[in-house]
Amino acid sequence: MTAGSTSSADRALELAQAAYLDRRVPGYRTRRVRWSGGMTQVIEVGEGPPLLLLHGGLGEAFQWGHILPALARRHRVVAIDRPGHGLADPFDYQGVEVLPHARRFLGEILDAEGLPSVPIVAASMGGLWAVDFALTHPERVSRLVLAGAPAGISRALPLQMRLGTLPVLRTLVRRMMLRPTRDSTRAFWAQLLVAHPERLEDDFLDVLTASQRRNAPSWFTLIDRAFDVRGMKKELLLGERWKGLSVPTTFVWGEKDVWGAPEEGEAVAATNARLRMVRIPDAGHALWRDAPELVVDAIERALAP
Repeated sequence: MTAGSTSSADRALELAQAAYLDRRVPGYRTRRVRWSGGMTQVIEVGEGPPLLLLHGGLGEAFQWGHILPALARRHRVVAIDRPGHGLADPFDYQGVEVLPHARRFLGEILDAEGLPSVPIVAASMGGLWAVDFALTHPERVSRLVLAGAPAGISRALPLQMRLGTLPVLRTLVRRMMLRPTRDSTRAFWAQLLVAHPERLEDDFLDVLTASQRRNAPSWFTLIDRAFDVRGMKKELLLGERWKGLSVPTTFVWGEKDVWGAPEEGEAVAATNARLRMVRIPDAGHALWRDAPELVVDAIERALAP
């Protein structure tokens, strides 16, 4: 990708994101933060005790916009773009050990933000990153809320994701991903992320589409590091590590989550007294889009003393 096309893609994403956040999140601020692997974007809103939001795989910090105003009533909310996502610098995951990389990134971001310890709300792949960070640095995570089935809870993938890892379909799927539209993005979210795709606004889809055009090459390298035709790679599975998690943790799980049934979370929660489970009815993987009020209530209860 040339410097000119990168600049054009950045600008298109910046404009689309600003249009959405200007309407959805009054008083938000964005800024750039440096870590040892480059620069990333922080979206911040509200005052008070800090709360870190960590988005999922092939996602962006802006996706939390639907619940940012509600969370900002009690918190200074800091939503970050993971490397190679949103408006973070592009990132090549080839040859990168994913979990050590995640620990380094989160530790450096917390240092840059002056946060010795912080509660974290994390989704999907961000959930895997946050759980691993809480296991290795429990003193830096005061509470943990996992929104949707966290990656690493099992090897299984939804059918649509498994098809995309098959060698015979891999090139075709990736060519299509490089040319996203509103319609294709809505269809993707309908299949994998939400129970109610009809509620996704056009300006929200425009940001998703601009982000995919910019970041798909980075995403492909992460997919190759994290998944194979059998599902999530074994080295990323949390397995028995759940039993050692000392940070108070709440699963907030949509009952229509195609990435994993709520019973999986309940089974994990039964292994550790510090884990608890909240089901959200009629909600998918990105459950804060389907049931924002219920999800905010569950987050606030999980963060309460």
